[in-house]
Amino acid sequence: MRTPVAVDGVEGFMPASHVELRRVEDFSDYIGKELEAEVIEVDTAKKRLVVSRRDLLRSEKEAKAQAWRDAKEARIQAAKEARTAAEEAAYASVEEGQTVTGKVVRIADFGLFVEVGQGLVGLVHNTELSWDRNVKAEDAAKVDDEVTVLVKKIDRENRRVALSIKATQEDPWLTEASAFKEGMVIEGTVERFLPFGAIVKLADKVEGLVHVSEIAETRVEKPEDILEIGQNVKVKVIKVDLKHKKIGLSIVKAVKEAEKAEYSSFINDKPELTLDLKEQLEGLNN
Repeated sequence: MRTPVAVDGVEGFMPASHVELRRVEDFSDYIGKELEAEVIEVDTAKKRLVVSRRDLLRSEKEAKAQAWRDAKEARIQAAKEARTAAEEAAYASVEEGQTVTGKVVRIADFGLFVEVGQGLVGLVHNTELSWDRNVKAEDAAKVDDEVTVLVKKIDRENRRVALSIKATQEDPWLTEASAFKEGMVIEGTVERFLPFGAIVKLADKVEGLVHVSEIAETRVEKPEDILEIGQNVKVKVIKVDLKHKKIGLSIVKAVKEAEKAEYSSFINDKPELTLDLKEQLEGLNN
């Protein structure tokens, strides 16, 4: 089937397969319309003129498709550049050691991902969630929760930010341990044994170490030879190291303190005792 056409007054025809990109069966809608087409065959001897719109339409369709792809790529690139710019601005807005407020954007088995700036997401590892080591990520916060974090480390090269919730909270160990001063004699409970001493619980979150040399005046091979788990003991605080979270204790010195107090009370009740004896007794603790 062909469609009669006129080109600058010259009559020709357009094959049905060349009218559109798809074959057209009914040409009534095209009668009287001006259409752009290209001449694909001219035979003057036979007075034959053939034109086509198909290739023009195909080129036009491809041009539109390419324009759409170019526009899409431009939008993607613009969005990427915007994200990069926002991320750079976010990196510039935070510093290591700074405390900021962020929003939880994802929860993983190993920690929380927190957005601390537009496009800037850091990780709060499980070890930095709380002073309580039993706290898990899903228990610490939920997605969209706001949390206060300390910026521990910024790795701009690898695009990583390490955050800590724990560092923004007061260490309960320090709170309780600050109540214990060197020289104090207190009561504790034997919690467990080590090859070189016994761990004595002083408070809910505070423990101290009684070295084997401080368990008894006689030589002690193993702490369990003298002490029992759960046993209440009087100990003297001989060292407090808050920085390294260590407290040194002595049962021997606690016993001497008790003996000194007992003798001092006895001497006060017996003023007739000589000063020399009193000085000797007070020297028991030295």
